[in-house]
Amino acid sequence: MVFWALAILALFFPAVGQLVNITFVNDLKAVDCSLLWHGPIDSGPRADFGPVPAQGGQKVLEVVVGHRFSVTRAGSLEPLLQFDITSDVHHYSINESIAVGRPVPDPDSAEPSSCAADCRSAASCDQCVQLTGCGWSVVRQQCFPGHPFATENSECPETKSGTLQTWLEEAATLMDPEASGFGSASLRAAYRALQHANLQASSEGADPVVPTMDVPSSVFMAELAAKLDAVFDDADATELLAKSRHEIKTHRKVTMVKRCKLSDALPYISRGEPVVITDFFRDDPETHPVPHKWTLEYLKRFMHRGFYNVAADFKSVCCQYYEPRNISAQAGYPYPFNPRTHLYRDRFSGFVDTLRAKRTSDQKEPMLHYFHDVVMERDGKPVVAGQAAPPPLDADLAATLAALRPLAQRQAFFAGVANAKLWIGQRGVTMPLHYDSADNLYIMAWGRKRVTLAEPGQLRALYPFPNGHPHAGSSQVNISHPDWSKHPGFVDATLWETVIGPGGVFFLPGHWWHQFEQPFEDTASLNLWSYESPQAPPIPVRDERMRLNALHDYMEKQISSIFKNKAGMTLASLAAGRGGKKRLTQANETLHQAVETWRKWMLTLPNAGTPLPSAEALVQEFLELRHKHVMKERWPGWSPGVEWNMSALVALEPPELRARCVASTEKTATYASVCNWPA
Repeated sequence: MVFWALAILALFFPAVGQLVNITFVNDLKAVDCSLLWHGPIDSGPRADFGPVPAQGGQKVLEVVVGHRFSVTRAGSLEPLLQFDITSDVHHYSINESIAVGRPVPDPDSAEPSSCAADCRSAASCDQCVQLTGCGWSVVRQQCFPGHPFATENSECPETKSGTLQTWLEEAATLMDPEASGFGSASLRAAYRALQHANLQASSEGADPVVPTMDVPSSVFMAELAAKLDAVFDDADATELLAKSRHEIKTHRKVTMVKRCKLSDALPYISRGEPVVITDFFRDDPETHPVPHKWTLEYLKRFMHRGFYNVAADFKSVCCQYYEPRNISAQAGYPYPFNPRTHLYRDRFSGFVDTLRAKRTSDQKEPMLHYFHDVVMERDGKPVVAGQAAPPPLDADLAATLAALRPLAQRQAFFAGVANAKLWIGQRGVTMPLHYDSADNLYIMAWGRKRVTLAEPGQLRALYPFPNGHPHAGSSQVNISHPDWSKHPGFVDATLWETVIGPGGVFFLPGHWWHQFEQPFEDTASLNLWSYESPQAPPIPVRDERMRLNALHDYMEKQISSIFKNKAGMTLASLAAGRGGKKRLTQANETLHQAVETWRKWMLTLPNAGTPLPSAEALVQEFLELRHKHVMKERWPGWSPGVEWNMSALVALEPPELRARCVASTEKTATYASVCNWPA
């Protein structure tokens, strides 16, 4: 164990400080523990030196003075005890009297920010800025707790007069991304100038065009309103959630994700729990350019002329993510798939034109478009449309990475930034419930998003798609409008919710289910995914909620290795209760053998005292949850090996988009760009 400790230290800190020998003792009566090493105090867990058995289990380590350790229940990152190594203490222990457990959050216990009522009492900007910590929202014309770029915090703008043309020219100058002093202050001033211009133009029934930009002022007003609004405090978040909440009937109350200041948020990140950081960004456009400077016009000015990934679908279903088609092709098309969402590629200027285009009169339902493309590669290399990022965006992304890296280092077993994506979508877009395997830091450039979350695992409530399906990693449940006859277990789901806006940082831990919605306005966001250290223990070992996932993954892997692309049909037949055939008998035996292997593995894990269901019960549950309904997309003539059926793919709108769309020459490309389907 000493050799292991020194190997870990040498990996992360080649030049170590003073080394001391310590002994850790677990005197808890019935809880096996993990002993997590953080390294420096400002880091999350880096390695797991557990398990340490209950009733006197010990670990003897050689460690560095000044480093931090935490003790958790094995199978969890929730700390029971935390201690920093000193040169004069060599023995550490935990028992019932000093183990610190965090109380379960009560959804009804959260109180609105104490300053919210005081700020909201101000009836004018002049009154508002006189109140400590308050600021005047230029969009809502109301006083809120001060915000780094959505409010006037120190003085109110002077009242002045002007003509329609001078107001439009002033707005154009203030919105110019290359103008000196461009940032949130100039955008607030531009918004006020456009208000004056529109007020003067309204008497004539006109929608004046902003000079040099050739865009109606009403379009810019809407874009700036999304940029300059925010989630100002807990009370504001509660109101926004209430007016956008679906009627989801579950046995459990939906918990609001904690919103707190940076210093209070760090423990949440280290233990892998979602949190919204409310005070991260400052009044510095250069240090925090995304929330201060990024607008649609700013990105249009600086993005490469290459092609970018966009999804399109009608408002009621936009947009369902699915895996690249080449994954299904390599697996031999084991599942029928009839996608609606059209994944296409477009130049950024064309995408902006699509967002700004008026809806055509013959559209029965609005079509929505959702841009999502990589803007940062592994370890933070800025990239745009597959090329080196232009200098302004390169500087913005480098500054953003520098600002967020200290937060990322608080994540458990963080090793580096895997990549970053830019997401831009219209009001009404929903990304249905799914999970990612990596930790995620999420910031808004403009607009506010509603997020519904579910704790990791919960397979009995959330009915995940099989791993070989194009919707792998997604839930079969439409949580906005559940089909209780198909998914009765959803009533037992444990759900959380939050709303995020410009100025907040949302930490979304890996394996947490999440559904992002845009019910308020158009939005743009940037997220950074992380990758883990090789020393990270396997997910099912450190998070007991993921152990049933491990069983299902293993069962599906065993079946796929035998039945290849007929695995889906085989499992669907078993789920339907069919049997008797040699193939189905073999599949059933394989599943039971996989369960027995998993059960033996479970008994080797710490805190393995809970009785496990029978093998038969676990097999039937696996079939019921994952495979009962996935074959119902079959069409006449489908069999394993038949390619995707693209007949339901939505036609791209507006017509100008179809005209400039370039069809992919490879049908298995991630974004097929069918363009003119149906022909």
